[in-house]
Amino acid sequence: MTDYPVILDPSAMRGLLAGEKTELRRLVASPLAACRPGDRLWVRESCVAARLAPDGRSEESARLRNAELVVLADGWRQYRDGSGRAGAPPTNRRLLWTPAILMPRWASRASLLIEAARVEPLQAIRPEQVRAEGLRPVCAGLLWRWPPPVRGLWRDPVAAFAAMWDRHHATPGTRWRDDPAVVVLRVRLDR
Repeated sequence: MTDYPVILDPSAMRGLLAGEKTELRRLVASPLAACRPGDRLWVRESCVAARLAPDGRSEESARLRNAELVVLADGWRQYRDGSGRAGAPPTNRRLLWTPAILMPRWASRASLLIEAARVEPLQAIRPEQVRAEGLRPVCAGLLWRWPPPVRGLWRDPVAAFAAMWDRHHATPGTRWRDDPAVVVLRVRLDR
């Protein structure tokens, strides 16, 4: 069993926590292409490094190396000792956000167990697999949408997935129309 880091945006994390997202697709050039069933992914998210203020109840911004906790976009507080608790989302615009790529292992609130892995062309995705990627049906399944903050409604779930894919993959050879090979990881929350 091997642990790999994976970066997720807030909407993908919400989908995982709600049990709506059970698949991840990554380019085969990704280190995640080496994943096998039984391996684990630890989730990296953008965060604000903090420490407890002298009063012991409030928090103040800190450098990541001196942080006692991190605050995530949805307000979750993850402490160095591995504990965590829900809280208010950060609203101060002057907070210094740490990019997900720099999040240390201790700050991760979730790990995912890989149940299956396969390689396929990106455009081989079917509507039911788009739902496993976190897309939600609305209006009795006539329209589809991604969890907030992603905006938009689509009639075709595969077109919605293509639009989302292209938001994150704009380089020639990685776009939807280029149909790159991807590794598809079926995952479940392992905490």
